[in-house]
Parts: sequence; C-alpha cells; structure tokens
Amino acid sequence: MMKRETDQNSRALHLESIIDAINDAVILADAKGIIISWNAAASEMFQYTVDEAAGQPLSLIIPDRFKEGHEHGIKRVTSGGPQHVIGKTVELYGRRKDGSEFPVELSLSLSKEDDQVYLGGIIRDCSERKKSEAALSEAEQRFRSITESANDAIISADEKGNIISWNKTAKTLFGYEADEVIGQPLSIVVPDEYKKQHDAGIERVSSGGKMHVIGKTVELAGLHKEGHIFPIELSLSTWENDGKRYYSGIIRDITERKRIENSIKDAEMRFRSITESANDAIISANENGDIISWNQTAKKLFGFEEKEVVGQPLSIIVPEKFKKLHEAGIKRVSSGGDMHVIGKTVELEGQHKEGHVFPIELSLSTWENSGRRFYSGIIRDITERKKAEKEILDSQTELADRAMKLKEANEEVKVKNEQLQDLSNKLAKYLSQQVYKSIFQGTKEVKIESYRKNLTIFFSDIQGFTELTDRVESEVLTKILNKYLNEMSKIAIEFGGTIDKFIGDAIMIFFGDPETGGEKHDAVACVKMAIKMRERMIELRKEWDDLGIIRPIQIRIGINSGFATVGNFGSEERLDYTIVGGNVNLASRLESAAQADTILISHSTYSLVKDEILCVERDEVTAKGLAYPVRTYEVINLMADVNEQDNSLQTALEGFNINIDFNKLSYTARLEAKEILQKAISKLK
Repeated sequence: MMKRETDQNSRALHLESIIDAINDAVILADAKGIIISWNAAASEMFQYTVDEAAGQPLSLIIPDRFKEGHEHGIKRVTSGGPQHVIGKTVELYGRRKDGSEFPVELSLSLSKEDDQVYLGGIIRDCSERKKSEAALSEAEQRFRSITESANDAIISADEKGNIISWNKTAKTLFGYEADEVIGQPLSIVVPDEYKKQHDAGIERVSSGGKMHVIGKTVELAGLHKEGHIFPIELSLSTWENDGKRYYSGIIRDITERKRIENSIKDAEMRFRSITESANDAIISANENGDIISWNQTAKKLFGFEEKEVVGQPLSIIVPEKFKKLHEAGIKRVSSGGDMHVIGKTVELEGQHKEGHVFPIELSLSTWENSGRRFYSGIIRDITERKKAEKEILDSQTELADRAMKLKEANEEVKVKNEQLQDLSNKLAKYLSQQVYKSIFQGTKEVKIESYRKNLTIFFSDIQGFTELTDRVESEVLTKILNKYLNEMSKIAIEFGGTIDKFIGDAIMIFFGDPETGGEKHDAVACVKMAIKMRERMIELRKEWDDLGIIRPIQIRIGINSGFATVGNFGSEERLDYTIVGGNVNLASRLESAAQADTILISHSTYSLVKDEILCVERDEVTAKGLAYPVRTYEVINLMADVNEQDNSLQTALEGFNINIDFNKLSYTARLEAKEILQKAISKLK
C-alpha cells in the first residue's frame, strides 16, 4: 500500500514537472471555476504566482466584459448543458495582474473523477502572432493598393504557371475579370504561336533551369479575351517561398508606343527618301557646326562625296569671306544667343570643291535633342534664277500696272458685293424670315408652283381700327400701327410662324411651311404665339395711354387648322408666296367672329391643342363656302398656367359677397375683373 502511494506521488510529481516545463499556460479548475492548478507558464503569462492564483475564480484572468458569459458557460457545462467550446481551440482575451489585456488561444477540456467535474485549459499568448497577422494584412493591403492603382497589369502565378493574382489594369488589358482567370494557366493570355515556348520556360525555371528572361524587360505579344493580339512589354521576376517557386509579371500595353516607333521609322524612311530624291541639297550639322548628314544633291552641288564631308566643319563649303561670320553665328546660336537667320530663307554664296563660288538660297532651321542643338539647311543653286532676275525686273513695271488694275477691279467687286448685301437686307424686310432663308440658301426654287399642305392659319386685327383712324392724328396712328406690327412680328418669328402679309392693321400668319414640326406642334406653337400676343397687348396699351389713346386698343384673333394650297402665285415677273383655300377663309371668319381680346379657334385646331391649351366652347359660326356651321372654342390660357380644380370662387361675409365662375369668364372679362379686384384691395388697405 505504501509502495502504491509512493508510486502515485512520484507520477504526480513527474506530471507536475512536465506541466511546469510546458511553454503554454496550463490551468485546472473545479466545477465552480475555482483554480486548483497553475503552472509556471501561467504565472509568467498572467503575472500571478501559484499562491496568488490558487483558490481564486477563473474570472481573475478574464476581462470584465467577458465575465458574465464565462460564468454562465461554467454553470451550463458543469450542470450537463451544451458544451460549445469544449474540445475546441478558440481565440479570446486574457487579463494580466496589471489589468492589461492580450489575445490568447484557448484549448478547453472537461474531465470527471470520483463524481467531480474538472475544467482544464491550455492557454497560449498569441500577441506576437496577431502582430504578425496584422503586419501581413497591412502588407497585403499595401500590395493590393499598389497593384490596383498601377497603370500596368500586374499578374502573379505559381510554379505551375497558374494565375494567383490579377489587378484591375490586367482586366483592362486582357478583358478578363479576376474571377475568370484565378486558377487558370497563364497561357490563357498567351497567343497560340508562343504557348509551347511559354510552357517550356515555366517548366525549365521551376525545375531550376536557366532563367532567360527573368529580371529583364522583353517585348512579346498578349492575347485579349476577344481574341485579338496586341504588343506588350513584360518585366518578369520570380521568388521562392516554402520550397515553391512563384512568378510575377508587370505588363504594359505598348500598342501606342509601337505605333509611334513605326511612325518614327516611317518618318525616317520618308525623310531619307525625300532627302535623297530632293532637287535641293539637304545638309545637317551638330552644335559645333560639324556635318552629320549629306544627301545626293549636296554632292552634285558642292562636288564632295558624303564620306569626304561627314564629321567636317560646315565651313568647308563656305567662301573664305564669310567663314568668320559663319563660325560666329554657330557659336552665338549654340550658346543661346539671337537666331538671325534661323527660320528664314536667305541668299548667300557657296563654295564648290573645285574652288568656284556660286549663288545659293539657304533655308536654315534648328532643333534640340537631349540638350544638344542641331542645324539643318536646305540649299538651292540659284545661278539660273539670278540670270532670270533681270528679265523679271524688266517686267515689273507691266506687272505693277496690271496689279493696279486688278486692285481697282477688286474694289469695284467689293462695292458691288456691299450693294448686293444691302439690297439683300432690304429685300429680307419684304419677305418672311423662312422664305428669305429658303431662297437665299438655295433650298427653294423661285418659280410658279403650289402644293397642298396641312397648315395652321392665324388672322388678327385691331377692333375698331377704322374708328381709331378718325380719332387719332395720322402721325400718332402710324407710330402706333408700326409699333403694334413690329411687336407682333417679333413674337411670330419667336414661335416659328411664317408671316404672310400685313393688310392694314390685320396680320396673316401660318405654320407648317416652309418649315414644320408636325401638324400638332405647328398648331400648339400658333396658339401659344396668339396667347403671347394678347399678353403683349396689355403692355402696349399702357404705352399708348401716354400718346393720348383714350379707348383701349384691343385685338381679335382667329385660328384654324386644315389643308390649304401653299406656294408661289403670280407671273414670271412677279411672285407672291402665300396660301389660299377654304380653311384660310375660315380662319379669317373666326377672327371676325371673335370678341375683343379673345382668341377664337376652330374644332380642328382645338383637337390638336386641347392637351396643352385650356379652351371653352363657344357658339358655332358659319363661313362662306361651308354648308355647315363650325364649332368654335375660346382660348383661355396654357394648361400649365391654369389650376383646373379651382373653377369657381364663392365667399360671403357681412358687407362682402363674391361669386366667380372662371370657366365662364372671357379673357376681356378676366381683365376687367382683375382691375375691379385691384381697386377693392387698394380700398381695403
């Protein structure tokens, strides 16, 4: 018996020694959560000695915000309830003796002995791991931020060549979304003709072979999702991690660069072709004035072969008397001084290999490249031209005389053009704007012709105009009439109406030719024009009051829509662009039947404008040529300006009674009612 107890004590001590040697905290608690075992790692981790921790509740090392949950968990597990975290490894937070918290990883177990329940926990401080994870996450975010904002495609692949990362520019470049290519072989973006070489290269490098293009920038071709191939520039790198090889490529679309390079090559070829086939000598020199290019014509002009002059100073072809000036000029321009002859064409002299001097014409230009200045000259032998100059001088007098005559002719043409323009501007006042434009822009021929067309026709006149002529002096009457016709014309032009004619105080306008927006649009535009004319008359009446017009000037308007004959009527010598027909007569009849300051429209017009214009049906009228009466409507206002729900106003107070039916009020009655109400308001104040 003594021996068995000794053995048990020995094993217990041995077990305790092992637990104290473990780097993780090992803690044992009873069913109430009271600590009964606490190893050395627990002391180091939580800063409590064994004596301080033993007999204390586990909540000693648990942050306050988790204590309630912890106690519920102890009770649930020890009473046989669900064991949510038993047998699992979970991440929590522990609390040290100094109150500081730190992340821990807990593996929790449950055991029973002699009907007693025990809780065992192995706890690992994972602060460093969390820091590493945070650093890794930050590094990954930085990497993703860089790759996603890069102007180049950045693609990574594993040792098998399967894609593991794909940035936004890669999507733009190749047309694939990231989820379409992750896990796919890189060959998905490699043209068929290069796939074997690509696969062989991946296999060679992954197996430790030569890295032909690793660390270099090479030009290749890429394959777009839609199948087209485009030139790319690839910078490829590779690295190893855990014995595995990975690849990363920075890819740039060089389509535009290739186009520019090809353009430069073409330009160089064209330049060489031009210089070699040019009839003029073309010579280039560096900042020191040393020759760097020399074409065939330069050889013919100066007698030197290209190999004789390239690298030689330009002064080799400059006559002795000009050499100092030439060298000073090269020095001055190269040092940033004045460019006296750069960009100009000047006459100088050149010197042939054999020594004779001849006249030349030089066009000199200069440019900079990489901080260095270069010069280029186009040189022409003008010996023959100089011989011809005497003949040219002899003919200058004759040419001067001809130039004077030509100038006089030009002045005469200019005067004629101004006269024609003035005449055109005057004629425009006798034609409607649309007709004038169609004639002068050539869209309409000036000949006798007519055609049927669906139009909206407008007539208006001043009520009692004849009586007005008897009451008002002719000068005042003329001023009133011209002002009236001018204001109404402006409104007609604003709404696109064709002004047919003025007949005294009457105005005839139609919509639908030579320009049309469709029969409904034309009808609505015509009625809107009439409403604005009626509103403008209110303003004009105030002006005419100052001229001594006692009785207010009021207008009547009639509008009808229907087919009429429109075109040029008259003779070969005199044409009138106008409209005729029964619907024109009906519009005139409606105007005659309209009350003062009212707009009377036919049913055909009403059917086109009823959605936008508020109208009230009035009495039928008869017109010459029509066997039946015509339904008529009075235009009230635009639908947008009328609240249809407020059709009447009825109010009765002691000493005050008002009853208004807005639908029954004509436009004139509305104006009178408005004046009465304004007077009443002023008295109430």
